[in-house]
Amino acid sequence: MSSDPSKKLLIVDDHTLFADGLSLILQTSKNQIVSVVANSATQILNDTEKLVQYDLVLIDLHMPSLDGFSFLSAIRSQNLAVNVAVISGTESKMEIERALLLGANGFIPKDSPSNEMIHAVNQLLGGNRYLPAAWLGQIDFIVGDSSSNLPAVMTDRQRQVLELMQEGLQNKQIALVLGLSVSAVKGHIEKLFKLLSVNNRTACVRTAREREII
Repeated sequence: MSSDPSKKLLIVDDHTLFADGLSLILQTSKNQIVSVVANSATQILNDTEKLVQYDLVLIDLHMPSLDGFSFLSAIRSQNLAVNVAVISGTESKMEIERALLLGANGFIPKDSPSNEMIHAVNQLLGGNRYLPAAWLGQIDFIVGDSSSNLPAVMTDRQRQVLELMQEGLQNKQIALVLGLSVSAVKGHIEKLFKLLSVNNRTACVRTAREREII
């Protein structure tokens, strides 16, 4: 039985003209991208089973009712395995930092050229992080990833889990210390493996030490 090679992408933006235009641009990508447009983040969060099926969610930061920041916070609080990136017209470093700290895997400026939009989306769909070149080195909490030209965005909670892993604590112990569920701890560890391009706890801690993250 053949599998569907296309990537499913959700664009959440209250500006329909922009969202529809971006959807058309992404159709020119060499990768097969099937994009869906939604104008309300609230509507999307009401169907989390469908939400987690998308390979990537692009969300605007400034929207009525429920903005991008609140959406990212909801994704984090519900421990949903969703690949989210921000696509916004903001030029505020503070807002970009806040979005990344809330778990966004990248930031795409709305005024990016079409070819850069496609490149950014393909990077994110490939499991990488993305920031435009002008912002690399500008974000204070981003840790350089020697395995690629992209930054590794690590949240405060992930850093706490990493530090406890360094001390030799197991998942149940980490969950008890941080007041989390074991499944949430596993989710953070999986994210750390992805950020540091490793596949086990020992390599995760060793790589973090080598890069002076801990």
